[in-house]
Amino acid sequence: MTQIGKAATPDARSVRPGAAQMTQFLESLAESSNVAASARAAGVTGNAMYRERRRNDAFAARWHEALCEGFARLEAELLSEALVAPSGNVKDATLKSRAQKYRLGLALLAAHRAAVRGAKLPGGGGTATQGSAKERLRAKLYAMQEQMEAEAAGEVERDDGA
Repeated sequence: MTQIGKAATPDARSVRPGAAQMTQFLESLAESSNVAASARAAGVTGNAMYRERRRNDAFAARWHEALCEGFARLEAELLSEALVAPSGNVKDATLKSRAQKYRLGLALLAAHRAAVRGAKLPGGGGTATQGSAKERLRAKLYAMQEQMEAEAAGEVERDDGA
């Protein structure tokens, strides 16, 4: 009986990533939220990382934190790009396409965020810790929004009083 592919061999299944590979993987995951690309950057297969996540509760918790940080980064980048005013003569179709791209990206991130929040961490843990990068970013964005609204209200009052 022949085995199909390298993954079918017991040796390929038993290979576990080392500590340095796991750290590299988690750092890359926090930057990109892309498991396959992060595994390649660490020099291991995505399947090996998923197996390690199932075997190792501490690694699974670190994976979850890195993924939340990655989503927060991607969301911040999308918001930043979406807020940049176009310069020069830009066609309406281009503006509509650009807006659609950012709405889609933010919608996909929202769907992933909901899935990550629903994930159960080992040891009964819930979602990301209160001090997570995602929560800090959200707090900053809300503060910026409140400041902008207050400034806009102040400008309206000044215009009415003049």
